[in-house]
Parts: sequence; structure tokens; C-alpha cells
Amino acid sequence: MVTRRAPPGFTLVELLVATAVTLVALGLAVVLMQPLAVAFQALPEATDAQQRVRVAVQTLVAAIGAAGAGPSLGWGASAMPTWPGVLPCDWRAGPLGSVPGGCARQDAITVVAMDMAAPQAMVMESLPGPGAAIRVAALSACSLANAACRMHPGARALITDGSGAWDVLSLTSVSADGTVLEHADDALSRQYADGAIVGEVETTGFSLRVDPASQVTQLRRVTTGSSDLPVLDHVTALSFEYFGDPVEPQVTDDGDADRRRTTYGPLPPPADIDDPQDGWAPGENCVFSRLQGQPRSRLVSLPAEASGLARLPLSAFTDGPWCPDGASPNRFDGDLLRIRLVRVTLRVQAQSASVRGTDVNWFSHPGAAREAARLVPDLEVHVDVAIRNARR
Repeated sequence: MVTRRAPPGFTLVELLVATAVTLVALGLAVVLMQPLAVAFQALPEATDAQQRVRVAVQTLVAAIGAAGAGPSLGWGASAMPTWPGVLPCDWRAGPLGSVPGGCARQDAITVVAMDMAAPQAMVMESLPGPGAAIRVAALSACSLANAACRMHPGARALITDGSGAWDVLSLTSVSADGTVLEHADDALSRQYADGAIVGEVETTGFSLRVDPASQVTQLRRVTTGSSDLPVLDHVTALSFEYFGDPVEPQVTDDGDADRRRTTYGPLPPPADIDDPQDGWAPGENCVFSRLQGQPRSRLVSLPAEASGLARLPLSAFTDGPWCPDGASPNRFDGDLLRIRLVRVTLRVQAQSASVRGTDVNWFSHPGAAREAARLVPDLEVHVDVAIRNARR
């Protein structure tokens, strides 16, 4: 008996069923992969925004944390700072006194700091005039003739004498033995006498600016030597808040010439001594007046918050008292000396408008994204940075 076998292959019905199953599977795969494709577009933007925030925070914390770092040699090593380590504005090269009403902006900051290893020296002769060369002597066993210990042409140098007067000079030349410093014709706050301290200093300013080529808002950094460079792009907000010592400064052991100190701010002269280079009465300075022969603070006590520090509004930096006095070309508000902490608020957006949505609460500059999986909201961080100008 002969058995007939069906020919090998598929019937038309089987082929149609297989095709239908395949198409359904492919359709499901496409549906399932679509959110992943959207996420793959958003993920790099979110990661990039996070990295840019990290870089910005590290840069700001490193700079602001060094604010107020002063001389590590001589009398300046143990004395309270008498010049502002933080200026609430974008201060570049001009004198502070040229800023109408004082130096105060919420969206900019300038940090003044002297590295511990920076070359430092002591003034040996009183300056006869604002453009006169400064003659200095070493503060340590390291000779100024040693290149590592003397100051360098092109650097900026801070000069201060503890009275509240301070100036930042641009050094144009330094003698071979390091004892003569030539500087640009800067408007000095006073004719500094022997005993004042000079040291190389860094000034670093941060602010926002729209790049004219890309029309993108950038966080900019201006450093010593006037280099102005972007830190990162697409920063939509930058602000600074200031917190300080809530207690007014005091003079301790006023009757003992060797033990007289201030809790902060410049030490006033004894009651019967007048500083002819400022506009204050005998025994007084920008931070202290005299009442019945005793030092009395010109600054007032402020209410402390939970952190133990007082919030300092920008208006506190524009109403005086002015140090070293109101006529100084480089005057500053005495309340700047009480700053102990800076709160930084920074907001960064995704670079591509395709991952920015329309809600203005989430996006400083709304974009075209509509799907939730595609959205990369702005990142906003708040960082508190303690500064180093509170040596005691």
C-alpha cells in the first residue's frame, strides 16, 4: 500500500498567521522602545546639567571659602582682618569709592584672598606719595632676593596697616633684591607708614553675563590680571546672601597697650591719640567711637537666626560707617567685616530646548518638549560657604 505525503512548506494560512504574529510583536516592541528612545535623549542632557552644577559649585566654594585669607607672617598673622574678604559686587580694578552708594549687588561677588605661601613683606619707609615706590623688608628668614620669597612684576599686591585702610596695587616692577616695589599710579587710601604689610593677593569675581556670540547666559570668573573667562553656560540664576556676626564688635583691655584687641574690625587708637590721615576724632576709627572715654561700636547688634548668625541685607553694605573714612577712594562699609558665611543660589538649565517644557516654574527658558519622559527641569542648588576671615 502506498502512502501519500504532503509536500514540504507552509500553507498560505500558516504564512498569514506567522506574518500577523510577527507584525504584532514588532509593533509591541516599537511601542515599548519609544519611551526608552525618549529617555535616551533626556538622560545625557540631565547628566550634563548635573555635571555643570557640580563644577560650578566646586569653583564657587573653593574661591569663596578662601575669602579673607590674610598675611601669615608679622602682626597680620594674629590680628583680625581689617579689610573686606568679600565684596558683594563685581569689583574689577576701579576704587570702591567710585561705586555710587557703595558696593552691593545680589547677583555678583568678588573675593579677596592671600594665599599662605604668597610672598609677603613689611613696609620700611613711609610712602611720600600715592605713586611712590614701596620699600619693604622680609618678614621671615627667607631673603627677598630669593625668587620664591619676593613679589613678582605683574602681580597684584594688598597693602594694609590695620587701620581699616587697604589698597590692591598692580606691581609694575620689582628690584633684583626684592626690596623696592614699583606700582601703577593707584589711588591709595593713605600714605602708608613703616610697619604696614604688603603681600601678593588674588581677587576673583563671579557674575552672570550673556555671551554676545551665542546669546547664552554664562557664569563668568574674573581673576587677578583681569582675565575674564566663562565657568559654564546656561546658568539662569545666580544670587548671594550674607550672614555675619550678630554681636557688635568690642575692644578688650582698652587700658593695656600691649593687650588691646578687638573682637573684629580695626583696633582704634588710644583715647588721646589721633590718626591725622582719617576723618575721625582722637581715639576713634570707622568701627569705634568714644563715649565717656570708652570705645563704643558704630555697628549695631543684629538678631541671630537659628544658625547663630545674623542675616545681612544688601542695604547694610551701603549705609556706612565707611572705612577707613568716607573720603577714602577705596572706602568700604564696616558691616563687610562681620560677614562669616555666604549662601550661594545657582540655577542651571538643560542646553537643548528639546528637553525643556513649557512650565515656567520648572524652566527658566521654556522649550518645546511635551512628553513627561523627555523633560529635564532646571537644577537649582543652595550652598552655604563659611569664609576664613574670622581669625581670633
